[in-house]
Amino acid sequence: MRLTLRTMLAYLDDILEPQDAEALGAKISDSEFASELVYRTLSSIRKPNLSAPPLDGRGIGGDPNSVAEYLDNTLDENRIPGFEKVCLESDMYLSEVACCHSILSICIDQSVTIENDMRNRVLGLLETSLSKTNELTEVNEKPHAVLENLIEPKPAGAPEYIRKKVHPLWQATVIMTFLGLMTIIGLRAVGPFDETHPWIGSMFSHAVTDQETGDDAADQEEQTDAVQQQQSLNVLPENYVQPVTVPERLNVTQPEVQIPASAVAEENTPILTSGDAFAELLSNSQPLLRSANGMLNRLDAGTLINVGDTVVGFEGYRPELLLNSGAKLTLVSAAKIETSLAEKIGLDLSVHHGRIVLQGSDTHDFKVRLRAGGAEFDLELSGDLAVAALEAVPYQLANGEVSRAVRLFYNKSVTVAGPDSGHEILESNPDRVSVFTSYPGSTSVTRVTDFPQWVIGFESNSIMKEAREAFNEQFSNAEDPVEALQEIFESHRLINVRRLAAYGLLEMGIANAFVGMLDDGDYRALWYQDVGLLQGYYHRDATSRISVETALSSYTGDNTHQILSFLSEYEDVHLSAGVAEQMVQQLKSQVTVSRVIAFERLKRITGKTLLYKPEESPQRQTLPIREWNELLSEGKLSNINQDFILALLSS
Repeated sequence: MRLTLRTMLAYLDDILEPQDAEALGAKISDSEFASELVYRTLSSIRKPNLSAPPLDGRGIGGDPNSVAEYLDNTLDENRIPGFEKVCLESDMYLSEVACCHSILSICIDQSVTIENDMRNRVLGLLETSLSKTNELTEVNEKPHAVLENLIEPKPAGAPEYIRKKVHPLWQATVIMTFLGLMTIIGLRAVGPFDETHPWIGSMFSHAVTDQETGDDAADQEEQTDAVQQQQSLNVLPENYVQPVTVPERLNVTQPEVQIPASAVAEENTPILTSGDAFAELLSNSQPLLRSANGMLNRLDAGTLINVGDTVVGFEGYRPELLLNSGAKLTLVSAAKIETSLAEKIGLDLSVHHGRIVLQGSDTHDFKVRLRAGGAEFDLELSGDLAVAALEAVPYQLANGEVSRAVRLFYNKSVTVAGPDSGHEILESNPDRVSVFTSYPGSTSVTRVTDFPQWVIGFESNSIMKEAREAFNEQFSNAEDPVEALQEIFESHRLINVRRLAAYGLLEMGIANAFVGMLDDGDYRALWYQDVGLLQGYYHRDATSRISVETALSSYTGDNTHQILSFLSEYEDVHLSAGVAEQMVQQLKSQVTVSRVIAFERLKRITGKTLLYKPEESPQRQTLPIREWNELLSEGKLSNINQDFILALLSS
C-alpha cells in the first residue's frame, strides 16, 4: 500500500486491514517526513485556537466540496497533488481533512442519530434553494419580449462621420504638407544639403562666400587699425607681419605645430607631495575605514584620501578609490594599505595584509610602487586595460617565524620593475597573465590564462548580496562604528548580516563576536572560511594575537595556546611528532570552538572529513573519531599538498 495523505489518515483512524496497517506503520517509522506529518496532524486536531476555513471558501483547499470529493476518492486525479500540497503547508486545512475523515470513519462502524431539528433545518434549506431557483428562472424568461421591442436595427448605409464632408482648406493643407515632405526626401536622396548638392548647392555656396567675405573684411580692418595704432606710436611689434593680398583661388594652410607626447604627459601627470589628496571614495555601499589617532573611522562617499593615510576594508566588501590619474584602486575584502611617497615614482602603497586590484586609466599612464612582505615592485599601467592585483597573506611556521606570502598578477599592459619581477617572461608571452610569487626561501614567476575570481568581482551569491545590502543599510549612518556593529551582531534577524558584523568587529580589534561564531552551530555553513580568516588575522601583528587569545580563553581556558598552535603551518615531520595527535584529541572536546578549529585544520591539511561534524556532540560521533585515530596510528595524517604555503594563496 502506498503511503499517501489519505492512507495515512486511514491508518490514524484505524480502519485499515491489519496487514495493511502494519506495512503502512513501518513506512511511517522509516520516513522522518511521514513521522513529522503524523505528529503535525495529531497536534493540529487538538489545537483549541486553530481557526476553521470559511464556509464560502474558494480554491482547491478552501472549497468544502473539494474536501468531500478527496475523502470520497472522487476528486480529479490532476487536482489531488495540489490539494495535498495545500494540506501539507497549512495546519488549518490539514486539521479540517483529518477531523472530517475521523467523523466519517466513526459513521462507518456506528449508526448516526440525527435530531429532528437538524433534519428539518437541512430540508428547509433545500426547499428555500429550490424556490429561489424557480424565481430566477421566471425573471430570466420575462425580458425577452421587452428586449424585442427595444432593439431596433439602424438603417443601412455609411456612418455619419464618413458621410460628413471635409473642409477644402484642410484637404489643401494635408496635400501641401505631403508634397513638401516628399520634395525634401527627394532632395536629400540626391545629396547632402550643402554646397556640394548638384541641384541646390549654389544656394549654400553664396551664403558661405558672403560670410567668409565679411569675416575677411573684419580681419583686414582689425589689422589696419593695429598698424595705424603702432605707427602713431612709431613702434612696430616684433612679431608684426605685413598683410599680403592673397588671390581668390589660392588656398593657404597654417602649418601644424607638433607637440611632443612626452611633454603632454609630463604636463598632465599629477605631482604628489606629502599630505596631498590622491584619491576619493566612490560609493557608500562599500564600507571603508581610515586610521586616525589609533581609531578607525567610517568614510563617506566622496571623502578624499591623502598621502600618508592608512585605509582598511571589511571582509565581504570591495571599496573602490578613484585616483587623480583616473586609475582605480580596489580593496578586496579585509585589506589594509599604508600610503606614502616614493622617489621618482609618486604613490607608494604598502599592503599590510589582504588583496588589492589596480586598473589603469585611458587618460594617463599610472605609476605606483607596491610593497608587501619584503617584496617591492614598481608598476606602470598603460591604458584602461591594464590590470594588476596583489595579495599578501600572513602565516606562521612551526618554529614560530611569522612571514607573509605575496602573489602579484599582472597582464600585458602593465610594466613591472623590481627584483626578479619576471618582465622577460611577460615580453615572451604577452597574451597571458603573469604571476609573481614570493615568500621566504622561494621566488617564482609563472603564467596563467586568466586572473583569479576575486580580481574580477565577488562570486554570484544572492544570499550574501542581500546580507551585504541589509548590513550596509544599518551601518551606513552609524556615528559610532563599534557600537553599531555590536548592535547588528546581537539583534539582526539575518544570520549572514550578523556574520558581517562579526567580521567588522574583528577589523576593529574585537574578536569576541568572531570567536563566538565558531562556538555556535548556527554559523557552521562558513566555518571553513572563518577558520581561514582567523588564521590570517591571528598572524597579522601582536595586537591581533592578544585580541584572539583573550576572546578564545573564555571558551578553552588552559587549552588556549594549544588550540591557537593549530593555526600554524606544519611539515609532515612536525605532524607526526605530536601535532596531529593533539588535533585528533581535540575532536573529543566538549568545547565546540576547540572541535571546529581542530577539525577545519585537519581537513585543510589532509583533505579528508571522515563524516565528522564538529557541531554535534562527540558522544554521537564515535565512528568518525575512531577513523581519525586509525589514520593517526597508520601515520597517514600528512599534508595533501607539500607546498602548503602556496595553498594559502589564490590559484
